[in-house]
Amino acid sequence: MRKRGNTMLLGIDVGGTFTDAVVISNAKILAQAKYATTHGDLMEGMLAALDLVLSGIDTSQIQRVALSTTIVTNTVVEGKTDKVALVLMPGPGLDIAKMVPQEPYIISGYVDHRGREVARPDESEIKVVCRKAEKIANFAVVGKFAVRNPAIEQAVAAMIRQYVAPAYITIGSEISGSLNFWRRTNSAYYNSAVWRQFGIFATAVNQALTVRGITAPVYVLKADGGTLPLDTARNYPVEAIFTGPAASVLGIMALAAPEGEAVSLDIGGTTTDIALWRDGVPLFAERGAVINGYPTAVRSFWLSSVGIGGDSLVRRQGGVLAVGPSREGPPMAVGGPKPTVSDAMIVAGIASFGDHAKAVAAMAQLAEGEQDVKLIAKEVLQVAAGKITTAIGDMLAAKAAEPVERVADIISSNTIQPNLVVGVGGAAAGIAPLVAAQLGVKVKVPKGATVANAVGAAVAKPTLAVTFRADTEERYFTVAELGLQDKLENKRVSLNDAEILAKKYLAERAAQAGIGVGKMETVYAEEFNLVRGFQTVGKIITCQQQIKPGVFTDVAIEEGE
Repeated sequence: MRKRGNTMLLGIDVGGTFTDAVVISNAKILAQAKYATTHGDLMEGMLAALDLVLSGIDTSQIQRVALSTTIVTNTVVEGKTDKVALVLMPGPGLDIAKMVPQEPYIISGYVDHRGREVARPDESEIKVVCRKAEKIANFAVVGKFAVRNPAIEQAVAAMIRQYVAPAYITIGSEISGSLNFWRRTNSAYYNSAVWRQFGIFATAVNQALTVRGITAPVYVLKADGGTLPLDTARNYPVEAIFTGPAASVLGIMALAAPEGEAVSLDIGGTTTDIALWRDGVPLFAERGAVINGYPTAVRSFWLSSVGIGGDSLVRRQGGVLAVGPSREGPPMAVGGPKPTVSDAMIVAGIASFGDHAKAVAAMAQLAEGEQDVKLIAKEVLQVAAGKITTAIGDMLAAKAAEPVERVADIISSNTIQPNLVVGVGGAAAGIAPLVAAQLGVKVKVPKGATVANAVGAAVAKPTLAVTFRADTEERYFTVAELGLQDKLENKRVSLNDAEILAKKYLAERAAQAGIGVGKMETVYAEEFNLVRGFQTVGKIITCQQQIKPGVFTDVAIEEGE
């Protein structure tokens, strides 16, 4: 059990349908509010929810503010990303020019797999790139194997600044210290593509909080369930992708972390986000998140989404009830134009908001002959639950089909057999029990389920990571996220030594970002011998450390809340 503290925390979750806000004090929800998300201007709805939840609260007592925002996701989905001058140094090998979100500028210069410079970047080529991209504000510079020698990317960025004045340059090795040129390239591209929009949002948030007398530090949730200080996140906005699903996972961790193997559902107004759990811990996507169909190096939970939510459109197609994935407005019970899942929940007696007569009229539109509207409502909910159940099955199959690469994977097994469904979100009470019944397992909808995302944002711990790599033969080490390459004083470095040094540099990076270190964990560690002439001449040692994601405190919900 996590220790319960007495810090007053403010959490805000900007969801697809509602913006939720909570104030947590002494590990209990002190106040909560819900306001319809204003898609034309996210700040409008966020501030309205903020004002509702802060009514009667002494804002000087708030010690931390954390946000879960759709700003990055919406920028990508709505096609509002900025154009990026994507400058790549691929060296010899696979041509990824047709595999990235935007046509790149390919320049010479590269380092080999040991981080040794093989060819220097050609400044005349960079000058040409700058001339062609003179009207583009943001750049991204990525080189293959540059995580093993960040200096080559830094040199190119410096040359770019000699010829143009870019608003921002993303350096690939600072986004991720892990190998995988393709994923790192996509991460760097999207980081620059959303940088301006996220900056506008961050400035507006800071101004709004200042006006309301809140001086507490502000954090934004990341896809891996950790948080970053809002001002630090300005340089890494791609980390704020998929914060909504991450917030629900953290909310469940605080409210009702499931034991054994389980599946969680965040059933909102537009989508249902699915996560897998083992022994109270959510599973991670080993290779990183996928943005708009492009794989990235952004660390995230193992998540899947299906277009089923409270506002999902219900209609008949060829005489058969069809639910989702489209949404054409709110439920008819609150003035919407067409029948929705929420209308079915109202008629079935599961929900009690809006105009009951209008919800009945919505189900009547779906009737064939003299069908009873309550039976239609129950059928609608069963169809919606069936789509979620199918998505869970697909997710479990994909997890089981993952290649086994480590001994730990063999021991723990990729196969997940959930014995519990945990449901949160506005529509969880109506649909989660039906999904559990279809899976033949137990169900739990914890108190506070309707504001679980805001709870998750409020109590999420800050996280950062660094990747330490040593080449004992060449006598140097790198910490890519810090842009550091330096001489290795001791040739006899062990994996244990690498872990100690990785923790040292993680603490350094955390201090730069204004983050407390807390508990660290090893994300990845390996060493292998370098053999030449039948003799071991050195080792390559890699250790990635991170501040462990999690929650500051469990959250208790008082009876009647």
